[in-house]
Amino acid sequence: MRPFDCIERPLARFFFRYGAFVSKNPFPFIAFPVLIALATSMGFVHLDSVTDAIYLFTPEGAPSKMERQAIHDYWPLHDHNYIPGRAVTQLREVQVTVTARDNGNILEQQYAAAIHRLDLFIQNRVNVTQDDRVYKYADLCLQWRHEGCPGNKHIQAISDLYNRGFNITYPVFRLGNVNGYIGSSLGGLTLSRISADTEVVAAARSWLMVYHLKFYPSNSSYVSGLWEKEFERQLKAYGPDPFIEFTFFHSQTLAEELKRNADSLVPRFVFSFTMLVFFSVLCSMTTVGNSLYFDWVVSKPVLAVLGVVNAGMGIATSIGFLNFAGIPYCDIVGVMPFLVIAVGIDNMFLMLASVRNTNRAHDTSTRVGECMSEAAVSMLITSLTDAFSFGVGAITTIPAVRIFCIYTCLALALTYLYQITFFAALMSLWIQWESESRHSVFLDPTIPPERFDEAPMGKKLLYMGSRADPNASNLKANIHHSAAQVFFKEWFGPVLVHPVVRALVAVWFCIYLGFAIYGCSQIREGLEPVNLLVSDSYAIPHYRSLEKYFWHYGSIVQVVVNNPPDLRNRNERAKIEQMVHDFANTKHSIGDGSVQFWLKEMKLYYKNNDNPELVDKEIFSLAQEFFDVKPNDRWEHDVVWGEMADGTLGITAFRFLIGMKEISKTQQQQEATFVFRDVAALYPRYNVTTFMPLWLFTDQYALVIPNTIQNIVIALAVMIVIAIALIPQPMCSVWVAFAIGSIDLGVIGFMTLWDVNLDAISMITIIMSIGFSVDYAAHITYGYVSSKEPTEAGKICAALGHLGWPLTQGALSTIIAVGVLATVPAYMIITFFKTVFLAIVIGLLHGLIFLPVALSVFVRGSCILS
Repeated sequence: MRPFDCIERPLARFFFRYGAFVSKNPFPFIAFPVLIALATSMGFVHLDSVTDAIYLFTPEGAPSKMERQAIHDYWPLHDHNYIPGRAVTQLREVQVTVTARDNGNILEQQYAAAIHRLDLFIQNRVNVTQDDRVYKYADLCLQWRHEGCPGNKHIQAISDLYNRGFNITYPVFRLGNVNGYIGSSLGGLTLSRISADTEVVAAARSWLMVYHLKFYPSNSSYVSGLWEKEFERQLKAYGPDPFIEFTFFHSQTLAEELKRNADSLVPRFVFSFTMLVFFSVLCSMTTVGNSLYFDWVVSKPVLAVLGVVNAGMGIATSIGFLNFAGIPYCDIVGVMPFLVIAVGIDNMFLMLASVRNTNRAHDTSTRVGECMSEAAVSMLITSLTDAFSFGVGAITTIPAVRIFCIYTCLALALTYLYQITFFAALMSLWIQWESESRHSVFLDPTIPPERFDEAPMGKKLLYMGSRADPNASNLKANIHHSAAQVFFKEWFGPVLVHPVVRALVAVWFCIYLGFAIYGCSQIREGLEPVNLLVSDSYAIPHYRSLEKYFWHYGSIVQVVVNNPPDLRNRNERAKIEQMVHDFANTKHSIGDGSVQFWLKEMKLYYKNNDNPELVDKEIFSLAQEFFDVKPNDRWEHDVVWGEMADGTLGITAFRFLIGMKEISKTQQQQEATFVFRDVAALYPRYNVTTFMPLWLFTDQYALVIPNTIQNIVIALAVMIVIAIALIPQPMCSVWVAFAIGSIDLGVIGFMTLWDVNLDAISMITIIMSIGFSVDYAAHITYGYVSSKEPTEAGKICAALGHLGWPLTQGALSTIIAVGVLATVPAYMIITFFKTVFLAIVIGLLHGLIFLPVALSVFVRGSCILS
C-alpha cells in the first residue's frame, strides 16, 4: 500500500465491492429508502414552526435575557399594575407613531384634534366578538389599580397646555405635584433652554402611542391577539388624514413577517425544483458520435430526474424525522431545501460522470463498482465536510442558526446515504439496460448507428442508440467523452498551465485577496429587527419612524439595583445618588433631568411639604407614607419590600429609569449597552443590571463575531483533518486547507462589499461556504492525486477533464436552485442568496483556476503517486 493512502485505498476497494453488490441486488436498496422516506415524511403532519423572533435571533444565555428576567421576577406584569414606560415585555403590545404632515408642529391644535380622532377610533371602533361578547380596547387593556385604561390622554393634556402658553419642560413634565416622563413618547423635538438646568419644548414632530393588552391567562391573550389583528385591518383601511400620518406595529408582526418569508419560498421551491429537473435532464443527454441526434442508450434523463427526487427524499426525511424527535422547526429552515437539493444534484453529476468514464464493454457490476470506488470516495469527502460544517454550526448560541444547521446537517447526510443506496441501485439498473442497448426512457430496443440512413426521421430523433464494442481495449468506442470534457482537458487545462497564464492568474489572485481583505476590514455586524421583515411590510415605516424621531433622544433604560445597601444609612444613600448621577451623565444619557427615581421624588415631595430633611432611621416608614399618597402610589412599583438584616421590613431591591440619547444606529445601540453595563460594573456590591428591549438585539451584535470565528476555526480544523485522512498526500491537503481559508476570506469580504452584514443569517451561509469550499478544492485535488499522468501539467489537464464539467454543472445547478431567491423582497432571503452565490462563484474560481495553478507550481512531485 502506498505511503499516504491507508484510508483512501481501503475505502475505494470497499466501495468497489459495495457497488458490485448493489448492482446484483438493486431492489432492496430502492425499496427500503423509499419506505423510510415515506414513513418519516409523516412528521410533516406535526410541523409547528417557532416564530418568536426574540428567541430565535438573540443568543441563549445573553446578559440581556438575565437582565430582563430580573425585572420580570421583581415586578411581574398583570392586569392591574401596569405603568406606561415600565413594561419590558412586548407581548400583546400595540404601537402607533403619529407624525404631523408638511413638517408641522404636532403639538398644535389641529394635529392634536386629528390624533384624538385616531385614538377614539382605535379605542371604540376596533372591536372583536368572541363567545357572543364584543371586546373593545377598554375590555382588554392593562391598567393601574382599576383606574381604567391609561390610553393616551396625556397627548391631549400636553397639547392643550402647550396651546395655552404653558412651558412644557422636557424630558420630565411637571405641573404642581404631578409629573410624567414624556421623553420616550414625544419625538422630533426642538428645545429651548430657559435656565441652566431646564429645557422646554418649542416644537415637536411626532407622538408615540402605546396600547398594552392582557396577555395572561391564555384565553385573554387569545382575544387580545384577535384584537391586534382587527386593529391591523382597521388601520390599513383608515382613510388619509389631512393633518397626520401614522405607522403601527403589534406583538405578532415579527412572527407574521417571518411566516410571510417562509410562505414566499414554497412557490419558488416548486419553480426551482422544476428548473433543476430540466437542467439535470439537459445535462444527462448525449449525442451519437458527431451527429446532432440524441443517444437514447447512453443518455439518462429519467435517472437524472430520479437524482433530483433523491435529494428531495433526503430533505423530507430530515424534516419529518426531526419533527418526530421534537427538534423545533423555524421558518428560516425553509431555505434549506434550496441548498440541499443543489448539493445532491452536484453529487449526481459526479456519479454520472464517473459512469461515463467506465468501459462499456465491462459487465454491469464492474462498471458500478468502478463508478462507486471513484465517485463515492470523492462524494464522501464533500458530504462529510458539508455535514460537519453544519454540525459545527449547531453548537452556536443563536437558536435560529442552531436549528437551521441541525436540519441541514441531517438532510445532507441522508441525501448522501440515499445516493449510495437508492440512486446507486437505480443507476445499476440503467447501466444494465444500457448494456442491453435499451431505450433509457421506454426500455425498448433502439436503432444502432449502422442503420442510421434507413431509419425514418422520427426514429432518428427518438430511438437512436450507440453500441458498445465487445473488445474492451477499444477505449474510443467504449468510453464516452462529452464535448465539455474534451474542452476542459484539451483546451482549458493546457492554457491554464501555460507560464504566461500562470503569471496572470497570480496577479488576479493578488487583486482578489486585496478586495477580500479590504471588505473584511469594513465588516458590519448585527441583525436589526427591521431586517426580519418583508420589504413591503407595514412595519418597516414604523421602525424607520422610531429610528428617526424616538431613538435619537428620549428612550429609557431601566436600572435595577438587586442588592441595595441599607438606605437608612445616609452615606449609603449618598453613594446610591452618586451612582444614579453616573448613569445619568454617560455619553448616551440625557442628564440628571431625565432621571425617574422614587427616592428623588420622595425627597422632593417632603421638601415641598416643609420637611426638607429625611430622618435616616425612619426612611422606610417615610417611603410607605409617600407611596400611600396619590399620585405617588405608582412609585411603589419601583421597589421590592422584604426582610432586612436586622429582621425589620425594608427595601431589598429597587429600580430607576434614565433617559437615553443617540441610539438610532446599531453601532450606537451596542456602544450604549456597553456604556451602561460598564457603569453598573463600577458598583459590584449592589449587583446592578440594566435593560431596555433593544439590548436583546445588541447582545447578538456582540456575540456574532466571536461565534462566527469559533465556528470557522473549528470547521476549518475538522475540514483539514478530513482532507488529510481522505486525500492520500499530506502536501495536497495543505493546499486544500489554504483554498478553504481563501474562499472563506473572499466570501466574508465580498459579502460586506455587497451590503451584507455579519449576522445570524450570513453566519449560516459562512458556515455553509466552508463546506462548499471543500467541495471544489477536494474534488480537484483528489483528481490531481489519483491521476495516472506522469507530469504536473498532465495531471492538471486530466483532473480538469474529468471533474471540470461536473463541478461547473454543480455550480450552475446551485445558482439555479438559489437564483429564484434573488427576487424575494426580504433581507433574510436576499442575504442567503448573496452569500451562497459568492460561495459558489469564488469556490468555482478556486477549484478551476487558482488551486490547479497552485498545485502545478508549488506542489509538483510531492503530490504525485507512483
